[in-house]
Parts: sequence; C-alpha cells; structure tokens
Amino acid sequence: MLWYKMWRESGVRFTISAAALLWMCAMVVLLQRRVRAHADEPISYAHYIWSAVYKANVLDLFVLLVIVLGLGGLLQERAQGTAGFTLSLPVSRWRLTAVRAAMGCLQVAILALLPALLIPLLSPVVGETYSFAPAFQFSVLWADAGMVIFAMALFFSVVLPGAYSAAIASVAALLAYSILADLPPLARYPALDLIETMHGAQLLASRREVSLAALLAPLPWLALGLYALVALCLVGAAGAIMAGKDFP
Repeated sequence: MLWYKMWRESGVRFTISAAALLWMCAMVVLLQRRVRAHADEPISYAHYIWSAVYKANVLDLFVLLVIVLGLGGLLQERAQGTAGFTLSLPVSRWRLTAVRAAMGCLQVAILALLPALLIPLLSPVVGETYSFAPAFQFSVLWADAGMVIFAMALFFSVVLPGAYSAAIASVAALLAYSILADLPPLARYPALDLIETMHGAQLLASRREVSLAALLAPLPWLALGLYALVALCLVGAAGAIMAGKDFP
C-alpha cells in the first residue's frame, strides 16, 4: 500500500517528465540535419548528440525534472491538509522516507535510460547510427548523479515548507556547487564535479571532436560510488529530520 501511495503521489509528475524527455530527445534527433548545417564548423553526429543531449539542452531538462520528482512530502501535505492520513498509516516516518526515496530513485533511473533507448532507435530515421553502448554509459552517469540531485531535493522538501522553497533551494545549491567545483583547489579533482561527470567529461579524450570510440572509456566507478554514498547520506538525513518533526 505504501509503495502504491508513493506512486500515486508522483505518477503524474513522472509520466509528464518521461514524455517531456522523450519529446526533447526526438526533436534533437529529427532536427539534427538543420542544426548541424548551421554549426560554425562541421561536427559528427556523435558530437552533435553529445552537445545537444548529454552536455546541454536535454541534460538541463533532466536535472529540472529530477528536482521536480524530489518535491512533496509531509510538509507539503500538511499545507494541503492531507498529512493526517499519511501519519495515520501503521508505518514509521523512517519507512515513509525510505520508500519515497526508493520510488524516486527508480523513477530517476528510468528517466536516465529513456535517451539511451530512443536515440539509437530513432537515429536510422534520419540516416544516422548511434550505438547503444555509449548511450547506456551516459544513462549510468545520469542515473547515479541524478539520484544525488533527487536526494538533495528530497532533503530540502523535508527541511523547507512551501510549494516552491525546495525547488528554489535545489537549483541554488546546484549553481553554488558548480561554481565551487570550478575553483582551482577543486578543479584538480574532476570526480567531485557532479555536472561535469554527467557530461561524460571523464569518458572523453577530446571535447573538440567526439567519436563513438571516445565514449567507450571505462566509467568513473569511484566517482559513481561517491555520489551514491552522498545520496544515501542525504536520504538518511531527511529521514532523521522527518522522524523528529512535530506535526500538530
């Protein structure tokens, strides 16, 4: 019942998010000839997909959608007058937080997988090919880093009341983190840069011309493990805060 409740609360947001992500990826592929024709210099199809999907437009959309999936929770339910029903369920607040986090992480992983499925399948329609292997690598990067972003939004939704406070705080935190990661002391450790990891920075030998072969480097498992640990800590902190809150 608890899993079903969490799905009912986030199902519409997830469905809209998946549709938006698929539509954006489809537009990137279908309009590739027009966009590449107006590029300053010739670029390969693989480089175009990396620039439009994994480095810029679609990635930005994915991050925003993940933040939206992390919103909600008991503070927002209290504002809507529905927190009493959730608190009356015969489960602890720790379990409420854990199941909500697990459902969200599963949805994030599915969203991250959608471009890897659509782009290779749709590329032949425009006379191009794109391998499933590099697309799946990016899905792993997006899923793992996306769980950190989701956990951060979940944490802020537990700490901050209001419908938009958690979203604003999440965006602000990501911007601040990106600025800090570019500072010289931290720039020497690319594994600490969450967004650059999602760009596939550690998979590319050169940013000037991306090839499919260049995208088949080993995944940065150490960085991915670190991000998974950070996400787990954020969820744990959210559960601890929620367990100690009073809901009159």
